[in-house]
Formats: sequence, structure tokens, C-alpha cells
Amino acid sequence: MNQAKPLPPPLVPHEIVGVWAPASPPRQEEVQRGVAVLEQAGFRVLLASNLGQRQGYLAGDDDQRLQGFLELLERGCRALWAVRGGYGVMRLLPRLPWEMLSSWGGFLIGYSDLTALHAAAFGRFGWATVHGPMITSLGRSQRATARILELVQGRLGRQLWRFGERQVLRPGYATGLLVGGNLSLLASLVGTPYEPPWDGVVLAVEDVGEPGYRLDRLLTQLALAGRLGRVAGVLVGKLARCGRGEKGFRTLWRNRLLQVIPEEVPVVEGLAFGHVRENLAFPLGVRVTVDTWKGVVTWEDERA
Repeated sequence: MNQAKPLPPPLVPHEIVGVWAPASPPRQEEVQRGVAVLEQAGFRVLLASNLGQRQGYLAGDDDQRLQGFLELLERGCRALWAVRGGYGVMRLLPRLPWEMLSSWGGFLIGYSDLTALHAAAFGRFGWATVHGPMITSLGRSQRATARILELVQGRLGRQLWRFGERQVLRPGYATGLLVGGNLSLLASLVGTPYEPPWDGVVLAVEDVGEPGYRLDRLLTQLALAGRLGRVAGVLVGKLARCGRGEKGFRTLWRNRLLQVIPEEVPVVEGLAFGHVRENLAFPLGVRVTVDTWKGVVTWEDERA
């Protein structure tokens, strides 16, 4: 049975945060803005050696991106914070130093393409990971920036989200380990050694730029693979720029989602996470409770 994971010990001033580029190359001006936010918070920042490299849609080839990661670990970083997503993390999963990471115990931070890392880490890393803004997103939203800093500094309250009655697609109460991230990545990991657990979990999903039929296909793939029938609760973030120009997109999406999720499972939508400015960070691997009658999602801090 999967156990809830604690967050790593909080980051304190002057500790080292490593900025790595595991996927696509970033814009340098956005990197500078994000680094400035971390420095203002009192952290020392080290940049991965591949940060300025580019090979097509990747921030360097697989060897270069992996080397950047290893260098940061060896230099004593207490957090490995992804600079951006795009694509490329899945290619690194078989080569990541999981044994070294298991004894490291720091923060792994990112979202979108980093969903692959979060999922793979679940069975290989003894600490909760963090779904939250990339380096290039820091400073864009005051609330999202404050939230991620509160999380890594050990100041995050027990409440992750509040929501209204109109956001409840199916009422109910559920408790389980929080897993998930980008819907496309979760579907892509099915059948690999790196997919997350599904039994009794609270599943959080978001996506960006997908037409309705592709979202339907992703849900259908997970349903046909027997994954969605095993979850205890579903939390939907923002579907940024999805279904653009499609008549009735929201209704079709909601109907299909409720068709593939068991009838006893609570479903909440429109939470503040995903490919939007106000992308509120949350820990993955912790135990959460979804209570649609109180309109709240809370988490249990295993360090308490």
C-alpha cells in the first residue's frame, strides 16, 4: 500500500536552489526574472550548465540535460527547480540517478512536462514533490509566487483550495494520496514503469491547448486502461486555451469526465492550477481530503 510522503525540510535563507532545464529551452529574460525572485527570497541560485543550450525543441541533447541535473545535485542544491516545461523529461527518466535522489531529500519543483518526473518519483523518491510554477513563471502572479515560496519555506497552511458550489460536478467526500498533473503526460505514461499509482488516489489534472476530441481521447485511454475506475476523487485545474471556438466545449468535457469517473467519486473543477498566471503550488504524494459540502481541499503535513 502506498504511504503518504512528507515534504522535504523547509528551505532557509542562503541555501542553494538549482535551476535546471530538463525539457525545452527557456527565454533568458524570463530566467533572469525568476532567479531574481529567488534571490530576493534569500536563496543562492545555481544554473545548470545546459541552460543556454538548444537542440531543436530541447535544451541540449539528453546527455547535456542529464549532466546539468547531476552537476546541481553534486554541488549541494537543496531544491531542483525546473526552468520550464515543453518536452523532454520522459526521455531522461530511465537515466536519472534514482538511488542518489532517494538519499538526497530535497525539493523537486515544476509542472506540465514535469508531471513525468512527479509520477516516476512517486515510487522511487521518499519525499513529496511540488507541482508549481517554473522559474520562468515566478513573479508573474503575486499570489502564485507567494504560495510556492510559502510551500518550500514550510509555511503553507492546511488548505490547498476553496471552491464554490458551481465548481462541484459531483458531490462527495474523499481522502487519498494526491497524484497527477498534466493529463496528456499521465496518459502517455500508462503502461510504462513510470506511471503513478491509481488505487484510492485523489487525481489532479490540467491541460493546455487541447481541442475537445483530444481531451476525450485522453480520458478514454485512461478509462480503457482501467485507471480512472480506481481513483477516490478528481480535481480539475484550468484547461487553458482548450476547446477554443468549439460550441458546447465545457458541457461536452464535463459530460465525458463524469461518464468515465465512477458515480461515487466526487469531482471538482476550475481550481487554480495549470497553465495560467495564478498557478497555485501544491505537494504531490501527500494525503488530502476533498469535502464538497464544505467546499475545501486540505492536506495533511506528515512533518507535524
